Amino acid sequence: MTLAPSILLVDSNASDSALSMLLLQREMPRATIVVATDAMAFADALAVEAPDVAVVSAELAWARVNELIATIKRRRPTSSVVLFGHASDIVARALNPGLACDGFVRKSSSGFLGLTAIIAEVLERTRRTVTSGATGAQGPKAGERGQQEMRDIALVFSHDLQEPLQQIVRLARIGQSTDDEKVSARSLQRVLECAGSASSMLDGMLEYLSVAGRDAAPVPVDLNVCLTKALDNLRGTIDESHAEISAAQMPTTIGDELQLLHLFQNLLSNAIKFRGRERPVIDISVESRGNQWLLAFRDNGIGIAQPFLERIFTMGQRLHTREEYPGTGIGLALCRRIVERHGGRIWAESSDAGGSTFYVLLPRATSDGA
Repeated sequence: MTLAPSILLVDSNASDSALSMLLLQREMPRATIVVATDAMAFADALAVEAPDVAVVSAELAWARVNELIATIKRRRPTSSVVLFGHASDIVARALNPGLACDGFVRKSSSGFLGLTAIIAEVLERTRRTVTSGATGAQGPKAGERGQQEMRDIALVFSHDLQEPLQQIVRLARIGQSTDDEKVSARSLQRVLECAGSASSMLDGMLEYLSVAGRDAAPVPVDLNVCLTKALDNLRGTIDESHAEISAAQMPTTIGDELQLLHLFQNLLSNAIKFRGRERPVIDISVESRGNQWLLAFRDNGIGIAQPFLERIFTMGQRLHTREEYPGTGIGLALCRRIVERHGGRIWAESSDAGGSTFYVLLPRATSDGA
């Protein structure tokens, strides 16, 4: 990580940029921070020197964000870019396949507090790339994979978001064209449900972009910690469903703790959601497989028919209607992305008779001495 980084904050919202500046100055006292709240200040800042990191708001009053980021990358190729905004703004910008961002942060209380950590991670990633000379054949291939992934996300998002938006328009017209208070109330309720569905899609896409796009340095990760945090995050759902969850002592692997936390959380949430009439019972076991650990997440849920065992890991694929089981069709695609980025493999075994097992292969930590 750069000890005294230069940071450019590009945001037309003066209060947001002031808060970002305050938090960054507290956490990075040696950093040089320049704020650009309009086009003139942005041009002046970019003319002086190349910032190590440019934090760009996803919604600017005076510029098209995609074009502004392209300008930064063109004029200052060594600068990293972090996109900072509300969920809908980030997703709208990020779905542009040509957008070259190195990180995504939501404008929320946790996002502001986590901005310093994201910047530090981006700086460390850049340092590793420069130190290792990571250029050449690997760069274009990685870029091609990233652009294809973004195109897939854009396709799924544009398709799935049409349904709730069209429903909102249709129901709003029904509510306006009738004097029947009951019909109007039902229409309003459905509008709210559709808006909630659209909001869930935005959150799901943002989660995929921010988690799957991370490139933190691999470190030893205690999976017991990931499991504990996942259970804490799902405490409300576990209590509501009266789920019974048991787990063996988890091993240590090599990877990114945040991504592995999301892996555990998504698999557990999925097992609870697709439960049968009985309360969900989930068992997590561990088995040594040479230089890998095999984790098995077994549940007593509704099961998965054999033809769909591979399809469930595809972005946007759903086997049930949203009325039956709410969701975005992103969770298991994110799980596969995370596991593959850790050099592992994930698959499922099940039957339509009930019960499923999700298997995850992850590398052993070198200290395990397999």
